[in-house]
Amino acid sequence: MPANYKNFVDLIIKTKVAKFGKFILKSGKVSDVFFDFGQIYYGSDLFQLGKYYAEFIFNNSLYDVDVLFGPAYKGINIAIATSIALFDEYGVSIPFAYNRKTPKRHAEGGNFVGYPLSLAKSVLIVDDVFTDGGTKYEIINLLSQFKQLKIKGIVVGIDRQEVDKNGELYSEIFMKSTKIKLYSITTKEEVLSYDKQG
Repeated sequence: MPANYKNFVDLIIKTKVAKFGKFILKSGKVSDVFFDFGQIYYGSDLFQLGKYYAEFIFNNSLYDVDVLFGPAYKGINIAIATSIALFDEYGVSIPFAYNRKTPKRHAEGGNFVGYPLSLAKSVLIVDDVFTDGGTKYEIINLLSQFKQLKIKGIVVGIDRQEVDKNGELYSEIFMKSTKIKLYSITTKEEVLSYDKQG
């Protein structure tokens, strides 16, 4: 468990990223909790979020990459905040890039914004939540057009620890099938346990 675990979960609870009720997830499953990183919109909170991701990345030696990639939409703010925090806290300057949901047809055009991925050889993906890996598979497929680009890993804020019909964690299935390491700052279980303690 990272040293910043409690402060990170404090931020999750304080900003109401964790919502309780009855929610249908993108995977189609019903859940009693939904994590919405779109609730982090104040500069002060975004600054803290970037620091927690940066600390995790630095402590796990994941900063030796050419670019940080934030999947649209929630991952965009995370990538920008993390890029700033890595430089501010550790003097590590890593550019960021992100994708558009809809390709731009005018001006610079294209699917991507930020550092040119055609120039990068390694990338670290940063995102909000891991559920069943659906959107992560989509991003891997999207980035596969850059044949020279190696994905060093994926860092998410929260792993929901969902399992398939056989009881196997989707995170384990994902790592087995993609050969890409998935890291999470915290888990659904830890957030719920911490909230009850508070």
